[in-house]
Amino acid sequence: MEFYEYQSPAALLRDTSVFLERQEVLHNLPLGLLRQLKWEEEQGKNPSAFLAAGFSDERAEVILLQTPPRKMIVCGTTAGLQEAVEWLHHRSLVLPGIVGCMEAADTFAEAWESIAGAKAVLTKQQIIYNITGHASMPDIPGKLTYASEDDAAIVMDWTETFALGSLRQEDLNSLEETVMREIRRNQVYFWRDPDYTPVSMAKKARDLTNGVVVNYVYTPEEYARRGYAAACVAALTERLMREGYEFCSVNTDADHQASRALYQKLGYTEAGISREYEFEQR
Repeated sequence: MEFYEYQSPAALLRDTSVFLERQEVLHNLPLGLLRQLKWEEEQGKNPSAFLAAGFSDERAEVILLQTPPRKMIVCGTTAGLQEAVEWLHHRSLVLPGIVGCMEAADTFAEAWESIAGAKAVLTKQQIIYNITGHASMPDIPGKLTYASEDDAAIVMDWTETFALGSLRQEDLNSLEETVMREIRRNQVYFWRDPDYTPVSMAKKARDLTNGVVVNYVYTPEEYARRGYAAACVAALTERLMREGYEFCSVNTDADHQASRALYQKLGYTEAGISREYEFEQR
């Protein structure tokens, strides 16, 4: 297998899109991030990222993507990922951790433990849900609206609370800029009660080739357990499908039973599992 490091996100997306799109739902993270980095590249920005791919008979079998200091996204075949570990180790690359579909992440973590002498610690497991038809709309009074620039303070607060301290300092420093960009792109939605008070939030996140990812589904405690999150996600799903997307996808923590039950009730089905590992030096 031949490995190549890329300087251009657009070039990596071009060369690996066929492989990634074979399982577009499971590969929503690398596809979405590559499309975002490609957009930044087209805007004249120089995104800081490690981009690489492995090819066998001119066909992509491994994709490696990292925006330091975040974990590296890994996906590919079992044999390809095992070779990728050797290739990365020979480059003396220090990895804080990885994220990927369960089989790919497990394969990489086991191989990295063996060759790099690090301990792989499973830190997160998420269920990837998917829907291709109509969502079951609960009978909850209210309506779905875009968040406006006047709502930026609420969106910032709810975004930070949802992340529960997982945002890095540089993410917090740029949170206002990020939220304003999301609002101006009509990516942030509220479910508003009959008094027009925002009571739940969801964001349109990663645009894929044929589908889209929904994230940051959040309801403040004072409005919880009233069906607002279900109404927000169902209405947003319907809107996105009407816009022409073939599917909507959402990730939720495997141990968050309430969220899992919510998505299943709306008609989302389990498509796969995503895992994150951190590497600790022995």
